[in-house]
Amino acid sequence: MTRIGIDPGHGGSDPGAVAADGLQEKDVTLAVGLDLRQRLQGAGLEVIMSRTVDQDVSLASRAELFNREQVDVVVSLHVNSADNTTANYVSTFILAPGGQAEKIARSIQPELVAATGWPDGGVREANFFILRETDAPAVLVEMGFISNPATASLLATPGTRQALALAIFKGLAAYLGLQVNAPGDIQGHWAEEAIRQVLAAGIMAGYPDGTFRPDQPATRAELAAALARLLAKIPGNPPIKN
Repeated sequence: MTRIGIDPGHGGSDPGAVAADGLQEKDVTLAVGLDLRQRLQGAGLEVIMSRTVDQDVSLASRAELFNREQVDVVVSLHVNSADNTTANYVSTFILAPGGQAEKIARSIQPELVAATGWPDGGVREANFFILRETDAPAVLVEMGFISNPATASLLATPGTRQALALAIFKGLAAYLGLQVNAPGDIQGHWAEEAIRQVLAAGIMAGYPDGTFRPDQPATRAELAAALARLLAKIPGNPPIKN
């Protein structure tokens, strides 16, 4: 089974970059990472996360975990920051060109641009620790600029975080040759097309075992979660708290 290492940057006493309104990078990366984990598990992949809560994790510990677990791909999640508050693009970093990491990055990057509408910062090279010290091909995604007030406002919303997770998932799925948003138990169902549409939009999600269970009654909590995702996508709506 393919194993994916997900690394939500920062955490604990390290907030990462902080927006003018107080939004912290560590909270954005964790939210996107947990959403991405759910999507990957739903596609039948095994996921190893460097953190699942707000805690301190050293860079060395992150790399050691992924190497010990022998993951096949590493995706590190971050949010950029700059002194210039108008900086506004999304980019994916690799250590060096020509390898599998570049193929992964070039699969993820266009999905990020399409999902957010932010300018394309392209695939870039950097000597980041997580890219250098992991045995598996690794990419580091900079999910916009938290120093840009408009971007920070979007990053605070569940809708944008879900869109980012879905974009990264689609890029990984394309690289791995997976069928995106296609739980095995919806094929031939009378509502198959409708289910595929809400999955693709990120309004609903399958279960970690790769099923959707289309005839299983929804709980009030599941209905609320789906409606919250839908409301978050409507322009002008206030952010919905997780």
